[in-house]
Amino acid sequence: MVFPFSHSGQEHMAQKLLLHVKPGHPVAIHVSTFPKLSINHTVVAFEAKDIGTGILFTTYDPNQPNKPSSLLFDRATRTFLLPACNYFAGGRVDVYEIYYKWDY
Repeated sequence: MVFPFSHSGQEHMAQKLLLHVKPGHPVAIHVSTFPKLSINHTVVAFEAKDIGTGILFTTYDPNQPNKPSSLLFDRATRTFLLPACNYFAGGRVDVYEIYYKWDY
C-alpha cells in the first residue's frame, strides 16, 4: 500500500466486490486501517447483498473460523465498517480485493 484510500475509491471497490462475490465464487479481501494499522488482515467474502443503504458482505475470518463475520459498505459515508471482534475494536476500515478468479 502506497497511497491512502479515497471515499470514491472505496465506493468503486464496493461496487466491484458486489459484482465479483457470487455463490460458490469467494473473493479474498484485505482490510486495514491505513496509515495507522490497527488492523491489517484478510477475510474471504462469500456473499454480498445490496441492502439499500449499503452493501453487506458475509465473510469467513480465519481468526474466527466457527461463525461467519460481516463487512458493511455504508453508502452515506462511502466507507467500509467492520464490527468489533476479539482483535479489532470495530469501525472504519480500508478495503481492497486481493484475489478474484476471472475464468468462472
